[in-house]
Amino acid sequence: MKIPFIIIIIAFFTLNLSAQTSLEEYKRKRKAELEQYKKKAKTEFEEYREKRNNEFAKLISQRWNAIRHYKGLEPPVRPEPVKPIIKDSDKPKIPPVKIPIDEITKIPEPEKRVPLNIPSIPRKESVNVFVSLFYGTKITINSDKYDFNFNLKSIDEQEIGKAWNELSDGRMEEVVNSFLVHREHMNLNDYTFVQMVGTICQNYHKQKDKTKTGQNKAVLMQAYVLAQCGYDVKMARKNSNLVLLLAIKETVYKKNYLTIGNKRYYVINDTEENGSYYTFSHDFSPMSQSCSVQISERIQLESPSNYSKEKVFTSHKYPDLAIKASVDTNLMNLYNDYPMMDWELYAKTPMSISLEKKILPPLQQMTNGKSKEEATGIILNFVQTAFEYKTDEEQFGYERPFFVDELFYYDYSDCEDRAILFSYLVRKVLNLDVVLLYYPNHLATAVKLPSYNKGDYVSLNGQKYTVCDPTYINAGIGEAMPQFKNAKARVIEL
Repeated sequence: MKIPFIIIIIAFFTLNLSAQTSLEEYKRKRKAELEQYKKKAKTEFEEYREKRNNEFAKLISQRWNAIRHYKGLEPPVRPEPVKPIIKDSDKPKIPPVKIPIDEITKIPEPEKRVPLNIPSIPRKESVNVFVSLFYGTKITINSDKYDFNFNLKSIDEQEIGKAWNELSDGRMEEVVNSFLVHREHMNLNDYTFVQMVGTICQNYHKQKDKTKTGQNKAVLMQAYVLAQCGYDVKMARKNSNLVLLLAIKETVYKKNYLTIGNKRYYVINDTEENGSYYTFSHDFSPMSQSCSVQISERIQLESPSNYSKEKVFTSHKYPDLAIKASVDTNLMNLYNDYPMMDWELYAKTPMSISLEKKILPPLQQMTNGKSKEEATGIILNFVQTAFEYKTDEEQFGYERPFFVDELFYYDYSDCEDRAILFSYLVRKVLNLDVVLLYYPNHLATAVKLPSYNKGDYVSLNGQKYTVCDPTYINAGIGEAMPQFKNAKARVIEL
């Protein structure tokens, strides 16, 4: 039966009117949400920064002084790491011992962030929108009132002050909020957020101006955004370049730094050329906080199709435990660009969700129904035998600790990488407490197994932790490498 033409016309206009009504309702709802957000009581820092921006523009317009800089710290020189030792089953067993403890340390938690009202409203279409990529994830920056470009004739103090004042005229309010929404949505830690802001600012100003002026405007905009977000940042002039100075809580290596007011500021986007650094000592706010490089929560990159070639990781003792895995290459690129930090901080970084879904289920299935001791031994043998060994010097030519995902990406790993992975798997699969045992040229672990009393152990807070060494091949739980049975270990609590 043919539908009369008039009915089709009526249906079309009805649907069109309905769509327009829905769009108008959506716009009204969005406007109401935004107004509700703006009416929220401002935090102490937000109240302060509204008054501070103009004052700060005047302060940084004053003469900048040359400040001595220090070459980036080299990673601590370690003795040649212990090569993997294959346990000789024919040798008589050495009686178990209590490993002496040199000191006990705990990895500090990152500081709580400066309180801010971060919009919960979804990202939207605006008058001005800039879209760019950050390690495969689309970043959308909105500005309802203005194009967020600004003037910068030179990088002398007066022009920097004028530019800061211009950025403070309201054009950056929605820009800053857009960055903060992405920080929450992607679960970014402090340093990765700094990287993201810098990448987007650079890409935006490259589009506007590919000259040195565009690069300098990107640094100034990055500093401005980070200051509004509560981070302790400064800028320095080096020849004709503007560079970002970032206060970092922990020690990072191979990055030049300046000491201002007994605080270390690392040069984030340094240039290779020689030159002096000219900067100011004024702080944007006494509430501003140092950045942390710790990654204590999973970073959420939106890159589902960018995975490495699949590899198979098989336990020698338990050949049924063969795990196929591939890794997000965007995350690998992010980790590759990450500054080197003290190796114990890598142990705090969780495995990505995508990799956990491939690694944990086979381990849980293999250890299901087993005693905690037997299950720990299964995971120990997997880490001992499923990965090829090379020192960092042999593989890269320099010291390079791994985040846990990286063991499944690179072809080789060393003792510290294996100890960090083993500690993570035991905590996640078996829910057992683990500590790291650090010797001058070796890293092992110890697991809290309350009902096990047969092997080498350390005593911590009146509790026994059984030694488990992922580099002592085919050794079971409670077996320390012979040369470390009486060596003092530094215990790191996780």
